[in-house]
Amino acid sequence: MWVLKIGGSWITNPNLKTLLKRLEKKKRGKIIIVAGGGCFADSVRFAFKKTRMSEKIANTLALKSTEIFSSYMKDINKNLHLTSKKRFKKNSINVWLPSMTLSEERSFKKNWNSTSDSIAAWLSNNIKAEGIVFVKSLKKFKKINRLGDLQKKNIIDKNVSTYLKSFKGEIKITGLNILKILEKNNNWDSCIKDFGDLEL
Repeated sequence: MWVLKIGGSWITNPNLKTLLKRLEKKKRGKIIIVAGGGCFADSVRFAFKKTRMSEKIANTLALKSTEIFSSYMKDINKNLHLTSKKRFKKNSINVWLPSMTLSEERSFKKNWNSTSDSIAAWLSNNIKAEGIVFVKSLKKFKKINRLGDLQKKNIIDKNVSTYLKSFKGEIKITGLNILKILEKNNNWDSCIKDFGDLEL
């Protein structure tokens, strides 16, 4: 299994439908998508700053904001399988809904330094995934990328290293060029070689 974290900035990307269709063709049944919160998570942060909302409920709502994007992806591609459990459906692209598991999970840091990057990293570690791919909205990444450099630029969240430091699988990152990578390669293994490496 590969965990694919699709950043919340893809919510408004007109090529989202194409991305999901190409992923379905490449690795059906072997990919688990973790969605970003994007504008929905931003709304939670805004409400937290402007009200007396507790940090606990704010973090729970931030987890749920990723599930709004997940539902939107399901609306775009009916073949996606949404699940809140860690038992995944064969022959489908699974999309994981994290709030039920992580809202009470002590090993997951619930603060504003944990975004869907950390959610994806936690899941990858927990299910012993073959690898994880962070899909961002930059045009492309270098062949080798340092996690610390990307964290300084706020491209990846601050807590993700907590879960990746003990992760045994491959760690990859890609940008908008994922569409071309999926189009030109016949199989998932070839796509993986074209993604950038993420080093801790």
